[in-house]
Amino acid sequence: MNKTVFKVNSYDRNLVQWEKHLYELTPIEQHDGIWFKREDYFAPMGYSSINGSKLRQCIYLVNSWVKNKRISGVISGSVVGSPQHPFIASICKHYGIGCLIATGSKNYMEHKNMFLAHQLGAKFYLSKVGYAKALQSISFSLAKKIPNHEVLETNITVDEKLNKPEAIERFHEVGAFQVRNIPDHIETIIIPCGSCNSVVSILYGLALHTPKSLKNIVLMGIGNNGSKNLGYIPKRLGTISDVIGLKINSKFDMTSIGFGTPSGSEPKMKIHHFNLNGSGFCRYDDLMPYKISSIEFHPRYEGKCINYIMANRDKFAQFWNEKTLFWIVGNEPKWV
Repeated sequence: MNKTVFKVNSYDRNLVQWEKHLYELTPIEQHDGIWFKREDYFAPMGYSSINGSKLRQCIYLVNSWVKNKRISGVISGSVVGSPQHPFIASICKHYGIGCLIATGSKNYMEHKNMFLAHQLGAKFYLSKVGYAKALQSISFSLAKKIPNHEVLETNITVDEKLNKPEAIERFHEVGAFQVRNIPDHIETIIIPCGSCNSVVSILYGLALHTPKSLKNIVLMGIGNNGSKNLGYIPKRLGTISDVIGLKINSKFDMTSIGFGTPSGSEPKMKIHHFNLNGSGFCRYDDLMPYKISSIEFHPRYEGKCINYIMANRDKFAQFWNEKTLFWIVGNEPKWV
């Protein structure tokens, strides 16, 4: 069985064009009484290869650059453990363009995601610093010297300081579409919360297409904005709101995460937050595997969330039942 939304698994654009699957709904499955949104089935090269909602948004970005700017390559910089590396390398291979990755590690080939990117044909620029923000800055500097190359921002995003509001909205609209097959009996959605880009896309979608019974949205902080800067979410949704003319933040009760509720609104969906990193349960670099039925969760992201839930069953009793949907953003690429 081919567990992906792609009927043809190939890098060859004569056989398949990945961008044509951006709006194909990934399935929702029930395992051990819990419902799971299977974004790990967005996998153009087959299950357990490159996959997930962030891959989808990365394809959207590169496709728009190739179509509108006719670029000949992409420059990217992120920490060595980031799945951003095989994502961008694979997409560049699919489009037949160059891929240059800035890294601060002399031993970058010892890291799995960097090795996978190398297998896909990526070239590397070695920097003296390896912090994410520094590597992004270096990428932009390289883009000024290398003609016709676009920069993939760290965490696969579009920064409001660098992009117009309309570009922000279009970027998140791609992921927002995926809420459309959530069953109406679902009362709780649990979402891993790292960069918060997937969270923003999901909330955008839920504001437009709200399942009838949905009451709770549980965010699980596993790094970056999800643990330290939840203000990213209402700010980002505010930018989208200005573009589409809908007060998205008014759809959510954000009191429990410190942002309150707009006056005069009666939000249906309440947001809750469990800070796994901030509580000392784990660090970003920790790997915490977990398996439910046939699902092997990403040990750096979803695996931590499930481990936390199982270690705090009393705390999660109201959120973990047959009316719960856990959003799988992606799983760990094992091959390319």
